[in-house]
Amino acid sequence: MQAQTENSHILRLERDWGVAEKLCLGVSKLFLKPPLSRLSLRNRALGRRFETNENYISDRISNIEDYRKLFSGYCSFEGKVVAELGCSTGYLLASFLEYEHFDPIGIDIDPAALDQGRKLHGGTIRFIQSTRTSIPLPDESADVFYCIDTVEHLKRPREIMMECYRVLRPGGIFLIHFHPWLGPYGAHLEDIIPFPWPHVVFSMDTLLNVAADLYELEGYRPACYWLDPNSGERRPNPYLDHARWVEFLNRMTIAEFKRLLRSLPFTVVHFSRMGFGGKAFRLARFMRGLAQVPLLDEFFLRAVLCVLKKPAAA
Repeated sequence: MQAQTENSHILRLERDWGVAEKLCLGVSKLFLKPPLSRLSLRNRALGRRFETNENYISDRISNIEDYRKLFSGYCSFEGKVVAELGCSTGYLLASFLEYEHFDPIGIDIDPAALDQGRKLHGGTIRFIQSTRTSIPLPDESADVFYCIDTVEHLKRPREIMMECYRVLRPGGIFLIHFHPWLGPYGAHLEDIIPFPWPHVVFSMDTLLNVAADLYELEGYRPACYWLDPNSGERRPNPYLDHARWVEFLNRMTIAEFKRLLRSLPFTVVHFSRMGFGGKAFRLARFMRGLAQVPLLDEFFLRAVLCVLKKPAAA
């Protein structure tokens, strides 16, 4: 780990910094110090979510009532076979089970997350490892699929959504909640790049180069998932591997998602753009209406909610 850290410092010293990198680094450092540090996305994160894994999961499941309200208008989980696409360790499924009784299936591509999920919830949740394009479940074996903050990470979104269609029973519902690419947090770097919409102004290569430098600043504490759970030491710099971030994000916009929907055999029951709620930044709620304005909607929204249905005659 130390050798990689030293090598990464050498790499950054040897390359010529462009204007974009210098500007991005300068703006980032301004947000790391008072008075702008009060507005830092990481500092404003609810529940200090990036400080510990417990805080991170606690913040995620704190939204379960919001998800239940959003989903309940279109289907109930009670007594059904319900599959979560992109379940990680199953913490959302486990939270839904506190309110309704159903047969849960957690689906994820990450074997380490699934192993941890089985240790935590193996007695109540069945975990299935998917691939980019397949889900090893029988045809017409689930009543409901849902995914929360997952669509933007699907490498082959059409193929895996067609798999959800295959696994759903006729009349089955697919509930989708995700944050499109051009929203303020679309780059998924808010734990280290402290200002919103950085990916709209700078390229991802620029952002990752700057993140790699910030990661190794003296005194900087990385987000909890970049710390070794046993030693507490920071993991090797995760921002040096740009190819990993290409895999991690598909840069799905609202327009691209709508094109994807037109290529699928689902019936679209509902599609809405959700404006800012003002939980982290109170003034943001005054921009809520911009989520309904064409073109501006790509930038000024919290999430998209889409409800799909497999036709009963499928």
